[in-house]
Amino acid sequence: MTQNNRERLRQAQAAAAKQQRLTRIIGVGAALLVLVVVGVFIGVMLQNQGKVADSSTITPPNATPDGKSIVVSPGTAKAGAPVVELFFDYQCPVCKQFEQYFGGTLTSLAASGDIDLRYRTMTFLDSNLGNDASVRAGVAATCADVAGKYADFHIKVFENQPATEGDGYADAVLRDTIPSEVGITGDALTSFQSCYDKQATKAFVNTSNELGQQDMLSVNKKVATPTIHVNGKDLPLSDIANVDPTKLLDLFTQYA
Repeated sequence: MTQNNRERLRQAQAAAAKQQRLTRIIGVGAALLVLVVVGVFIGVMLQNQGKVADSSTITPPNATPDGKSIVVSPGTAKAGAPVVELFFDYQCPVCKQFEQYFGGTLTSLAASGDIDLRYRTMTFLDSNLGNDASVRAGVAATCADVAGKYADFHIKVFENQPATEGDGYADAVLRDTIPSEVGITGDALTSFQSCYDKQATKAFVNTSNELGQQDMLSVNKKVATPTIHVNGKDLPLSDIANVDPTKLLDLFTQYA
């Protein structure tokens, strides 16, 4: 082999070795890039899973799709039954009186399907009274809807309303006393208390209040509780004040 041939062979071998090293470097780099991409992907997945796991927002199961109200005895209303909306604030003394006199009849009419009863939670008295008891009571009641005890819980909130307006509701009353009174126990109690502690339905309660004020201002030109709308029309309290509870359906039908 001549010297020139040997030199050409050496150069070819050197070039081949260089190409091999370059290929190896590219391969390692590509592998590292894949690992980085996979790591980022897994990190994003874990982060998103963490967000889902940390999410504490709950929509009550019997809420209307528009977020305005909770349906009492859902799925029972007969065709053409009047839609009765009751606007209330859990700190409102007159609302408590209304509940004591008419509440049982309303829930019975809803259970029989004679009316489509919808409860609209208002919380504006928090601002007037300087506390957050209306919101917390609303959250507790809507968390009870998750436990299937909304209507019973609603009644008990008013029964436990403080004698002095503005005293508000103690957390222990909403979190422990009333659930015990309505039979929320075991795992359901644990879930309810978690819902209440996280204020998981607060977004729904706030939306209900905001939309309720809009609707009352539109129909009644003022925000006040209790207020009743039948098929979207105002039923003045003066028309219902002296009505025997057994005649409520007749009154609703007149406004329907």
